[in-house]
Amino acid sequence: MKKKLIIRIVAGFIVGSFVGNLITFLVNLGYGEGLSIVSPHQIEAIGLVLAIVLQSLFSGLLGVVSIGGICFYDIESWSLLKATIAHSVSVMIGFIIVFMVLQWVPFTLVSCLVIAASVLIIYALIWLIMYLIWKKEVEKMNKDLEIYQARESKE
Repeated sequence: MKKKLIIRIVAGFIVGSFVGNLITFLVNLGYGEGLSIVSPHQIEAIGLVLAIVLQSLFSGLLGVVSIGGICFYDIESWSLLKATIAHSVSVMIGFIIVFMVLQWVPFTLVSCLVIAASVLIIYALIWLIMYLIWKKEVEKMNKDLEIYQARESKE
């Protein structure tokens, strides 16, 4: 369990840093801000190097929360509902903190609510897709088991 958690934390940090910087780069490119992985207002406020370090660090931490938090589902004594609530709340709080610290959106109640709603909607869609995929996989495994047991009983 500890090894799996450490792997997820490291992978989450790497993926989160990459995705956070890529998204900011694409947003800056789309808004005509130039070829930059950090927003221009961050560069003006704290300088290019510190802005890149800060964004990479916080994007990585968001990845850690998102991917590392999957370990909630590994706690056998927890129900699927409890693990889902714990993971989704941690992801939502992580997103709100990162969005505010990196100043991707202004720090207002409305922006916090919009972020929370967006994260919950996207989370719910991803969760539903994964649930349906795993449900189908379990049904296939059960069918294969029935075929195997029927074959074993004939022999």
